[in-house]
Amino acid sequence: MGEEIEVIHSWSAPRSLSTSLMYSFAQRNDIEVLDEPLYANFLRVTGVDRPYKEELRSEMENDGNKVVKEVIFGAGVKKYRYCKHIAKQCVPGLTNELMKRGKHFILIRNPLDILPSFEKVVPPSFLELGLAELVSVYSELSESGRPPPVIDAADLRENPEPTLRGLCEDLDIPFQDSMLRWEAGPKPFDGIWAPWWYKSVHKSTGFSPAKKYPTPFPTSLYDMLEQSLPFYNMLKRHARRSSSNYLNSTLPHPSLPVPANEKLLAWVGDEIVPRETAKVSVFDSIVQGGDGVWEGLRVYGGKVFKLEEHLDRMFDSAKALAFSNVPTREEVKEAIFRTLLRNGMFDNAHIRLTLTRGKKVTSGMSPSFNRYGCTLIGKLLSIFFVV
Repeated sequence: MGEEIEVIHSWSAPRSLSTSLMYSFAQRNDIEVLDEPLYANFLRVTGVDRPYKEELRSEMENDGNKVVKEVIFGAGVKKYRYCKHIAKQCVPGLTNELMKRGKHFILIRNPLDILPSFEKVVPPSFLELGLAELVSVYSELSESGRPPPVIDAADLRENPEPTLRGLCEDLDIPFQDSMLRWEAGPKPFDGIWAPWWYKSVHKSTGFSPAKKYPTPFPTSLYDMLEQSLPFYNMLKRHARRSSSNYLNSTLPHPSLPVPANEKLLAWVGDEIVPRETAKVSVFDSIVQGGDGVWEGLRVYGGKVFKLEEHLDRMFDSAKALAFSNVPTREEVKEAIFRTLLRNGMFDNAHIRLTLTRGKKVTSGMSPSFNRYGCTLIGKLLSIFFVV
C-alpha cells in the first residue's frame, strides 16, 4: 500500500553523466530511482534499431502513457521518486501530465565531450545526440511558467558538492551528504555507467570506454558539432554558474539606459537575430585587428538622416582600405530597412553600421588571409540600435 510520491524528472542528452547523477540520488534515504522508464515506448514509437531491442521491450512496459500513469506517477513508499529521462524519448503521443507534474531539471554536456563516448552500435548523429529535444523540453517548461534549473556535467564532475547542493536548493529538497559517498558501485563522477542493457551491448560489440575519435574530428562529426553546439550554448546560458569557472563573470547583470533595448534585434551576417546571439567570428578582422569602418546614422520621423551621404562615405572608406567583395549599396539599404521594420523603430533611433575586411582563414594582419570576402560585422552586416 503506497502513497502519492513527489517526482523529480531529470532530462538530458545521452552520455551526459546522467547515470552517475542518478546513482548519486539513489544514495539518499528518501528517494527511489527509475532509469529511463520511457525507453521501451521510445523504441516502439520510433522503430530505431538496437541490438537489445526485443529483450528490452519484453521486460519493460511499452505503453508510454501507462508508464507515466502507473510507473512514473504511481504510488510509492518513499517521499521522492527520481526519474532519469533522455530528452529524445519524450516522443509524440505522451500525455501532457508528464510535463505538468513533478519537479524538472535539465542536465547538459558539451557535445565535444559527448561524441568521444558514443559507442559503435549507435552511430552518432544530430538526432541521436538529442540536444534539440532537450531545448524543446526547456522551452515547454518555461512557457508553462516553470523554467527548469540547468546544470552542466562539467561542473558536476569538477565540483560535485556545490553543484549538487545548488541543484537540491533549486529543487527545494534538502541536500544529503550521502549523495557524495557511495556505499557500493563505481566512484561517483568518475565516468559514465549505463544500465544493464548497455552491458550486453559492450560484450557484443567489444566497446571500449577509452575509445576516442581522431583529432581533428572527421567531417561528419564536425558537421554534427556545428548543428548541436548552438543548442548546448543556448541551455548553457541558463545553467547555474559554477564559482570555480573563471570564465563566468561575478559582476551583476548591468541595467540598460533604455530597458526596451534588451529585446532589440540586430542584423548579423545575412539574418536578423536577437541581441544575445548577435555575435561575429573570433577570426573576423574587426576582432583580430580592428580592421573595419563604420558609420553612425540617425532615424527621425521614419527616415534615415542623410542615408546616401553616410553610405557614400562608408564605401569610399572601404575603397581606400582596399576592401574586396563589398556588399552592394542596395544590399546594405535592404538590411537597414528590414531591421528597422522588425524592431518597429521609426523615430529617435541610432544605427551603428560597421563594415569589416572580413573573416580570416588564420590570425595575421595580411589582407591575403581574408578569403571569405568583405563582411559588415558578422557575415555581411551588423546594425545595432540604441534609442
